[in-house]
Amino acid sequence: MTNRMLQPWLLLMAAMLVSGTAAAQLPRTCLDEPVFEGKLCFYEANPVSQVTVLLVHGIGGSADDWALQIPQLAQRYHVLAVDLPGFGQSDGGPQHYSPENYVAALHFLVQRRARSPLRLVGHSMGGAVALNYAALHPDRVDRLVVADVAGILHRLAYTKFLVGNWLHGGDGESRWSSEVLQSFAGKFLEGLVNSSFDSEDAMENSYVEGVGGERQISAMALVDADFTPLLPRVQAPVLILWGTADDIAPLRTAQVLRRRLPRSWLELIDGAAHVPMSDRPEVFNRLLLGFLEDALPPPPIAYEPEGDAARIGRCERQRNVRFEGRYSRIELRHCSDVTITDAEIGELYMFESRANIERSRIGGGGLAVDVIGSDVKMTAVQLHGDYALRVARSRVDLAAVDLVAQEAAVVAVSNSKAVFSLCRIDSPHLAGDLHGYRVLTPESPL
Repeated sequence: MTNRMLQPWLLLMAAMLVSGTAAAQLPRTCLDEPVFEGKLCFYEANPVSQVTVLLVHGIGGSADDWALQIPQLAQRYHVLAVDLPGFGQSDGGPQHYSPENYVAALHFLVQRRARSPLRLVGHSMGGAVALNYAALHPDRVDRLVVADVAGILHRLAYTKFLVGNWLHGGDGESRWSSEVLQSFAGKFLEGLVNSSFDSEDAMENSYVEGVGGERQISAMALVDADFTPLLPRVQAPVLILWGTADDIAPLRTAQVLRRRLPRSWLELIDGAAHVPMSDRPEVFNRLLLGFLEDALPPPPIAYEPEGDAARIGRCERQRNVRFEGRYSRIELRHCSDVTITDAEIGELYMFESRANIERSRIGGGGLAVDVIGSDVKMTAVQLHGDYALRVARSRVDLAAVDLVAQEAAVVAVSNSKAVFSLCRIDSPHLAGDLHGYRVLTPESPL
């Protein structure tokens, strides 16, 4: 699959990441900024307040996206709502709209108009930019709010999410069988990983004025970014807001952020889609203002699984089975759509099965997880043992997973494929962060 064959999919991704349209058109002030060498425009309210709130929109949005929040914020705060370069009334064109360049443009505005430390709020791509800013300028941010953040996951994991949503349809009914879905998604991802693309290439070869070139470039730059080294550098307390009906930014990303940001709180907004500040503004505003104004809430209480630690869970030739709590062992044979959540498991065995595992701890002995001919997705999971994960002819998708092993974190009996998003490995073979696609072979343990 060539770069040009990928571009329609990435244009689709950019279009899907469009922010909501606000009812009001806010007046703007504009400055000439040096990063994109163009006009940077922003809305400003209550400039006499001593505390600044900076609002950052997503792809396709503008300062107008915050029209339902600004009146309440301006009662107490100095408010800046920016049009990121390429959007709103700021200048656009064939530029490299990367998160890093957006951070530099924001910093230009902060130095000239904001009071420090500021309170930073970002939505969708703006949430990713806000996280990037807080990591690179920790002394400038004392509280951070991010909503339905786009990006973060490895681009292959995110693309699989979008493909799955498209194949299942908006009503949740599968257009094709799950077997066809798995085959299609797998082949699409293999084509994607065997191609190469970056936003600078898109800028040089793909930009067409007036047809969303800025969206395409910024979307490509966002999904290609690696936030693994950045998130640990965020020192500000972070409120993560997420719509439960978001089919653009997966709730899985919220779980990853909650796991990787040490001072973070997650609040779900029931029924809201990708733009919760306009879908459920009354709930969004209450949570936003409470976090910005009040004392920080107590740290979230770590979940402790319940149940008999000696029990064994089994699934054979079943669908839609759920496990939670304590188990000495769980065995899955020819099962599909299995969910394991908030569990503590001594060992997990999977044979010709599909499972989604979240917020769990597995291991403690020799081998934590054994996966044969299976497809498994793990999010915010701890694996530990002599061997954390053994795979054979399988696909694994790991996000915010910690793999701690005395002998090897990942071993392959036969070739398998893995996508790692913001994972950490501690083994004799590899120690550190891992964010990328790997073909796992018997010759190359991790």
